[in-house]
Amino acid sequence: MNRILRRALAIGTGVAAVSALAAVPAEAQTVSGGSCGAGYYQQDAYPLGDGEGATGAGVIFLYYSSSTGKNCAILRRDANFLVTDGMDISLKSSNGGSDVDGQRAYTQYAGPVYVSARGACVQINAHVTGVWKGSAYLVSTHSENTGWVHCG
Repeated sequence: MNRILRRALAIGTGVAAVSALAAVPAEAQTVSGGSCGAGYYQQDAYPLGDGEGATGAGVIFLYYSSSTGKNCAILRRDANFLVTDGMDISLKSSNGGSDVDGQRAYTQYAGPVYVSARGACVQINAHVTGVWKGSAYLVSTHSENTGWVHCG
């Protein structure tokens, strides 16, 4: 599947996930949804690497709070991808700030990571290692680097 179609599907998946979370109490969103917190709105979603699922091995969600000027990023794995060696995500700003969640102990999602980026660009790096359900159990690492995005 080409990258543009996968990205469109990832954005659609993100919209559906955010819509589903709207009915969940705020305290549950923070734990199960990996929410960035109040005042953050989804800016984009990026598929994680190439893979069997429409979103690759997972989806990177980028959020922004206009009141704080901070960006937030979260990595969620694809439901059909089993994490065997953890997940990690990092977010950096072209003005020099950065945040990393690299414990590699996660199996569902990594993050959130935050960086102040008012008037700057941000770049997200994420990795997940595991296997696809129903595959021959060949472990693979999927990664994504967004390049500099959401400048301003």
